[in-house]
Amino acid sequence: MDTGLSFCQTARASLCPRWCLSANSVLLLVGLATTLALTACVPIMAPVGSVPQAASAPGPVGIPSPNPKMMIFGGEGHKTYLGCLNCSEYGADSVRNQYGAHGSPYSAESIFNHYSQYGSLYSAESACNEYANDPPVIVDGTGRFYGRLTLNRYHPQLGTGASYMGWLAAVCRD
Repeated sequence: MDTGLSFCQTARASLCPRWCLSANSVLLLVGLATTLALTACVPIMAPVGSVPQAASAPGPVGIPSPNPKMMIFGGEGHKTYLGCLNCSEYGADSVRNQYGAHGSPYSAESIFNHYSQYGSLYSAESACNEYANDPPVIVDGTGRFYGRLTLNRYHPQLGTGASYMGWLAAVCRD
């Protein structure tokens, strides 16, 4: 409970200079610093037809999460990192970076490689297989599960993946 007293009023005058902040101001600054530290990937305004931005889920009480970094993992146990869905096209781990490991059509760890297990039309672990039973998962930096990145519209864990289906269909067609 905040009594309205500043730290200056509660501490000895000799220990606290005139520039002391109130308890509310300190809490606000700590919250802002925490938010900035947790934001590893800042989404940018994307052109039409690019990767859609997923709706953000509410964060833990007191810590807002406006647009968390959305990452995809695939393979057995979902241990293979396949890239960031909502990062800048210049990000090294972005699926939109065509020169990076996760946006290249030649990388084994890319949904853009139609010969890899993650971009094939036939692999059970592929985002591009309309019948995939274990497609890549979409999670944020804290490990919170958002859904599956898949063209399988009937997958029981589709979740946020539904908002990526139009974009993914174009990726899988190319």
